[in-house]
Amino acid sequence: MPGPSPGPGDMGGSAHLSWEPASYWLLYVVALVAALVHWRLGNHAMAVVCGCAVAASVGLIVRLHRNGA
Repeated sequence: MPGPSPGPGDMGGSAHLSWEPASYWLLYVVALVAALVHWRLGNHAMAVVCGCAVAASVGLIVRLHRNGA
């Protein structure tokens, strides 16, 4: 007997995993551009914060790649 069908808000495990790498790449691109813009505008503190987000997203992308996703 098959299990219950997923509800409208339930994406299931495989669909969730396919969005995870894309979200880390999106974070990487947006944070990198933000860091460069803030640096150019002279807001160095925010550029460093965005740079940390870039580093975190790279770490997450590498971790996902090593885990085979």
